[in-house]
Amino acid sequence: MKWMLLVLIFGTFPVETGLLFNDLDECLNAEEEMRGEYARAYNTWHRWAQANPKEAAYPESQKFQRQRLGMDTTATCIPHAERVPSPN
Repeated sequence: MKWMLLVLIFGTFPVETGLLFNDLDECLNAEEEMRGEYARAYNTWHRWAQANPKEAAYPESQKFQRQRLGMDTTATCIPHAERVPSPN
C-alpha cells in the first residue's frame, strides 16, 4: 500500500502534497521533517523579532507569523491508490 502526505492548512483545509511513500513509517517521518522545518523557520523569525521588536511589531505580529510560517499547519498520512482511468 502507498501512503500520501496530506497537509491540513490551519488544521482544516486539506491539501494533497503529491508526496507518496511506500510505507507508513516513511510518510510519518516526512511529516515530522515538515513540522521541523516549520519550527526552524518560525524560531529563526522569533529570535529576530525578539531582538528587533519595533521593526518586527513584536509581540503583536507573533500570531500572524505562527500562521504564515506554518506552525498551525498539521499533516497526516492517508492510504493512496493509483487512479485507474475509466474505459471510454
